[in-house]
Amino acid sequence: MKIYNSYCPLRLLAPSDDGKNTTFAHSLPQSLVMMRLQPLFKDAPAGFQLFLFLGLLVFGLLAGMITGMLFLHFSDGLSTISLVDPEGPEALRAARIMQICSQIGLFFFPPFAYAFLLSLKPSAFLGINKIARPAILLPAILLMFISLPAVHFLSEINKSVHLPDWLSSLEVWMQDKEAQAEKLTNFFLSVDTIGGLMINLIMIALLPAMGEELVFRSVLQPKFIGILKNPHIGIIATALVFSIIHMQFYGLLPRFILGLFLGYFYYWSGSILVPVVMHLANNGAAVIAFYLHHNQVSAVAMDEFGESASFITILLSVVFSLFLVLFGRRISNSVK
Repeated sequence: MKIYNSYCPLRLLAPSDDGKNTTFAHSLPQSLVMMRLQPLFKDAPAGFQLFLFLGLLVFGLLAGMITGMLFLHFSDGLSTISLVDPEGPEALRAARIMQICSQIGLFFFPPFAYAFLLSLKPSAFLGINKIARPAILLPAILLMFISLPAVHFLSEINKSVHLPDWLSSLEVWMQDKEAQAEKLTNFFLSVDTIGGLMINLIMIALLPAMGEELVFRSVLQPKFIGILKNPHIGIIATALVFSIIHMQFYGLLPRFILGLFLGYFYYWSGSILVPVVMHLANNGAAVIAFYLHHNQVSAVAMDEFGESASFITILLSVVFSLFLVLFGRRISNSVK
């Protein structure tokens, strides 16, 4: 797939005094020409640029939520639906509208607006580049599945951690947030039609895979690497923020490891398409696993997909995962 740069300076032809064509830019004051060609915050301090992006995230989230509420307001039968504890097909439809609008506002508008404000080539700035070595997709996708036994093992360790008594109120709050997230996820995923499955694959697998990678890998990871002056620390910091921001604290450790996988494969490949495909494979497999179990096609529940109680299986998962990471690194080195 070839990605073309979306930015193209405007050139309008106008006759000059000698009758020849010249550009409209020639008739404009030089300051206006430079303003058009120079990104507004390209040379701003890194701290200000980061603050700017956080502001765009807040604005995008609010704009997405307001857009969703406007859709509901002007939709027959949906304006009175309560989303506090949604039940039934109409509530599902309303919740989907709010979810999709919020995702677009939070994950898509901010990165593209930020890239336009900081770069003459927004697409390249966001890493929307052709994959130099498509072969890197093989270890990248396999890693998402080979690592599952080890990831599940880390998840069990994560769940066994308890905060001290003086932080008991925080732990109760974390458990409540976890239960709310699980309830909402199950509400979205509990469908029994192919159409419902396709909607979930778009809403829960594709949009988050694209949007979250644009936010965390395209924007935040290079910014952290630049501020911290070390690619490894920058990737680790991004993965930690990626895990925390999901507000599902009993999956903090496995999601952090996933963030490391995504971060390193982006850093090595130079194309955001690689972690997007990895993220999509992870989310898509979970959506399909839930659908098959929910409709009694499979006996394996989503939370049990790839799980193993065998120490040997977990050890092999760790070993082969490391091999795939090193293999991906070697493929990326072959084009440098």
